[in-house]
Amino acid sequence: MSTEPPALPKSPSSDSCPRCGKSVEMSFWTLLPSRDNHRILTCGACGGHFDLANASKMAGVMGGMAGMALGVLLPFDWIIRAGHGSKSYLIAGVVVVAACMCLGAVALTRILLRLEARP
Repeated sequence: MSTEPPALPKSPSSDSCPRCGKSVEMSFWTLLPSRDNHRILTCGACGGHFDLANASKMAGVMGGMAGMALGVLLPFDWIIRAGHGSKSYLIAGVVVVAACMCLGAVALTRILLRLEARP
């Protein structure tokens, strides 16, 4: 007879399917904020349907706004000053701000990721 305590069941991670508990693959596009309330993602293991929880969607929006603010405050200003306000540097600055917004949204969504089952 062993004296070891029984093993506790593993708690599912934040990216696990709400139906079967197995990890699902989340693409970059899935983690971006979306206005589509009828979006349904499918688990590869069990075929169950799920989507990001509303809290995760809101975290993505807030992360995008924070990323955009940081992008405008830091690199955008530096790029515009380096190019003396020329159009090509302005376009490069806008592209950098858009990239900062996307990275902020995806990062905060991934950190606060929760999945909920859908019918």
